[in-house]
Amino acid sequence: MARPIRPPASKLPHVKTTIFTEMSAMAAEYGALNMSQGFPDFDPPKALRTAVFDAMNQGKNQYAPMAGDGDLRAWIAGETESQTGRSYDVAHEITVGAGASSLLFASIQAFVRPAEEVIVLSPAYDLYQPAVELAGGTLVVVPLNATDYHLDLQAIKAALSPSTRMLILNFPNNPTGSCWSMDDLDGLSALLDNTDVIVVSDEVYGPLQHDGRKALSVCHHAALSQRALIAASFGKILHATGWKIGYLLGPSELMHEVRKVHQYDVFSTGAPIQSGIAAFLNSPEGKDHLIGLPSLYQNKRDRLLQGLAGSPWKWRPAEAGFFQVLDYGQFDERDDRTVVQAWCRKGAEDGIALIPLSPFYPTGIPEGHPTHRIRVCFAKNDNTLDEAIRRLLIISNPVS
Repeated sequence: MARPIRPPASKLPHVKTTIFTEMSAMAAEYGALNMSQGFPDFDPPKALRTAVFDAMNQGKNQYAPMAGDGDLRAWIAGETESQTGRSYDVAHEITVGAGASSLLFASIQAFVRPAEEVIVLSPAYDLYQPAVELAGGTLVVVPLNATDYHLDLQAIKAALSPSTRMLILNFPNNPTGSCWSMDDLDGLSALLDNTDVIVVSDEVYGPLQHDGRKALSVCHHAALSQRALIAASFGKILHATGWKIGYLLGPSELMHEVRKVHQYDVFSTGAPIQSGIAAFLNSPEGKDHLIGLPSLYQNKRDRLLQGLAGSPWKWRPAEAGFFQVLDYGQFDERDDRTVVQAWCRKGAEDGIALIPLSPFYPTGIPEGHPTHRIRVCFAKNDNTLDEAIRRLLIISNPVS
């Protein structure tokens, strides 16, 4: 009798199911209100859905070009130049993929070799660590500022070494919604002068700015953009996260290497969706949609925070994106994983699914950083937000 196969040792022994999948599953199991995973509970614009449907009916149902739909890449190039002054070649410097995540992954695999170091800034989106480990790289974690989650340039400087291959940035930051300034970009550029460090900038929440802030990209900085791959997401700005369409910008010599991975990983994605997005964004409805995005999400953030005003919850208003970090340390001393599970188990009447902040710290929450914090997604309808407020107030005032 043949012996059973012995499974090989895991290449990712420390990786478990993502916290987003875990909390969404708990929400479904207990019937709790799901304010955890980052997706809207409202539909994409009707004109966009019509454009995608029209593309299907026009026969655009076979493979899109590996680099992405030509009209969509042309729109990306024009919009980027309009917003940042930076010009990218449609044929060689723009790639469309299966969400920004696929292109971030391809970028890491294309350049990181065994024993090379990759700096990530924590709290950090959880994709980066396993992608670096699969490439054989060494993760170097640099905390953001403990007070406002802004860049700590001195800490980055101390982490740079001759082995540093890549610096991964994420602004607006997930989970905190913190942003950066032109001074930050200038400082980063000065740190990286005379190095061969590649910058990978995850900017999927870039257009969703609050309080009148200008959307600031690595594209705005001439020197940094020459060493940078910049990822963006149509799912985030079009309320269509399930479509998984994102794009990457970068100099041709860097993009050439990324596409070597992309062509054997994703190759091509959602031809009618890409075509429909291009048609929508070039229409008056598409232009109006983009103009209205900042106020749409700021109003949702403000509705949430106004509803919690006067409660024991504490916060620093998110500067961008559609997540808000809340501090529960005034009324509960349990760790963040324990409390989010307990609050979710309250069930259909009062239960709510939230995301603990600790999973965003690959090596644990550093000394001096707050430990009693959770992330809530406010990309929801007003009725959903109002119900979330009710449940959050019950949590913070359990006797009332």
